[in-house]
Amino acid sequence: MAMEDEKIEDSELSQDFNFFSLMKFVFPSIFAFVFIALYQMVDGYFIQKFVGDLAIATVNLYLPILYLFIAIGVMLGTGANAIIVKKVGEGDLKTAGKTFSNVLLFTLIISIILTVLCLVFHKPIMAICGATSGNVGYLKPYYMIMTTFSIAIILQSLLGILIIGEGKSVTAAVVIIIGGVLNCVLDYVFMKWFHLGIKGAAIATTIGYMSTIVFAFYYYIIAKKSAYEIHFSKVNLKQIGEISFNGSSDMITNLAGAVTSMIMNHLAFKYYKEIGVSSLSVVFYFQFIMESIFLGFISAIEPVFSYHYGSGNIEMRKKVFSLSNRWIFLISILIISLAFVFCDKIICVFFEPGSEIYKITQLGFRVSIFATMFCGYNTFYSGLFTAFSNGLISAILSVARTFIVLVVCLYLLSYLFQGMGLWVAWPVAELVAFIISIIFILKYKNRYEYL
Repeated sequence: MAMEDEKIEDSELSQDFNFFSLMKFVFPSIFAFVFIALYQMVDGYFIQKFVGDLAIATVNLYLPILYLFIAIGVMLGTGANAIIVKKVGEGDLKTAGKTFSNVLLFTLIISIILTVLCLVFHKPIMAICGATSGNVGYLKPYYMIMTTFSIAIILQSLLGILIIGEGKSVTAAVVIIIGGVLNCVLDYVFMKWFHLGIKGAAIATTIGYMSTIVFAFYYYIIAKKSAYEIHFSKVNLKQIGEISFNGSSDMITNLAGAVTSMIMNHLAFKYYKEIGVSSLSVVFYFQFIMESIFLGFISAIEPVFSYHYGSGNIEMRKKVFSLSNRWIFLISILIISLAFVFCDKIICVFFEPGSEIYKITQLGFRVSIFATMFCGYNTFYSGLFTAFSNGLISAILSVARTFIVLVVCLYLLSYLFQGMGLWVAWPVAELVAFIISIIFILKYKNRYEYL
């Protein structure tokens, strides 16, 4: 028992944060999430370089399926993490270990079922994702390989969050970075030297995802460094329901991303044809990186709120809430500034300057960047309620932001302004969602005492 108490006391989650120590704590998580986003960007770069401009749309067309896999892992990871970290804060390590074991076993089962379904119905699924006669030949091999190894994507999403919840944000970042570097190197090797084309990109990506799984096996099974022990038994569906509900907002965010990316693919094709889908892919790369910065921030912060919610430390909840808002503002300003400075240089990596596809991408990049000002706050406020195990409010904010408001803006603004509306929709939707988030933050300030 003394050993368990020492592990709890030494947890990074229990430290007295200040302005700079908070960023030091979350930075590894941010770095890790950005590397996850770079997986897709690197694939896109090498696909464009070794296959062609139209082929780059492959990664974008597969996004709805990728979002689905990530959604499952993130939902179970964030939902379980809130419970696990809260129990660790309370000193109940036995329940924490049982919860971890339960969610891991269920994830393995649901991953196998989902993989089989997506492989069996690959043709209608690819059509729904927006595949056309001009790019379906590129999409199919990428789809089949990525989907076959989807269990790696789902497990990485789950285990990465749970490892961060252990207070091992630096360790999680290093592991994911290793996977990212491996993906980059293998992309080049498989596509340049082995001439595998799209197949090489898919194989490299799946291998990169496996780095977190290998480390988790060592951390939890071999070295047994976790504060709690794994207790495998039959799946507790009642607890899985609680976990899924609590993490539903994060799942909804990713599933909404799947739906909206399909809608945007169809709108891009409608107004710009196939080069529009390729152009949208590059704009998406920026959005992934930007959103990954905030997701990394929130993933590290959520366990802190859960821990202090379990320990009853109101003062630290208020302090971390205030510090988080200040950091999100500074990060948003920095992202917008850097994006404007390096916009053209980034696009030049993919497309020839002055070409039609270059100009479309440049327009989308410069218009959509303003969503950054509100995106961080919206992600943080939704994640905050997940940390307090209030999955309902978190889900409401996620649905409003990533689906209802965005879809309405996409169709309304594209109807009014055609192609321009496609790019304007994102910042307008984030602004509306921000107003909704503020309303809920003020409404629940007394219950959770973060203000």
